[in-house]
Amino acid sequence: MSDPHERLFESLEPPRGGLAGLRARIESDRRRRVRARNLQAVAAVVLVLAVSTWSVFAPRTPGEPPPSFELARIGLGLVPKPTEAVTVPDGRRHELAVHRVPLDTDSVVFYRIASLHPEPDPEE
Repeated sequence: MSDPHERLFESLEPPRGGLAGLRARIESDRRRRVRARNLQAVAAVVLVLAVSTWSVFAPRTPGEPPPSFELARIGLGLVPKPTEAVTVPDGRRHELAVHRVPLDTDSVVFYRIASLHPEPDPEE
């Protein structure tokens, strides 16, 4: 009767190039992974620097803070909260029209927003 555990573990062939070749491949794979991680870290730093530089030096209209600063100022109580969820700043009222759509419930709010600038004529 044959032993059922006889083929439990298969015999493996020695690695290509022997043990020294295996160690060399492991070391080269480790160096490749380290280079890939370093490249990813450098790319992330460059991306963060580019975005932060753009956010600081991006052209803005004079006196217009970035939208996130307006929300922060409202949260700090420096500016009064808007009475509606959608408001048009005083300087843009000649460009936009906002109309709240009347509904039976106050749990959902819809707005119609329109641009007051006519579309340019494509033939011109």
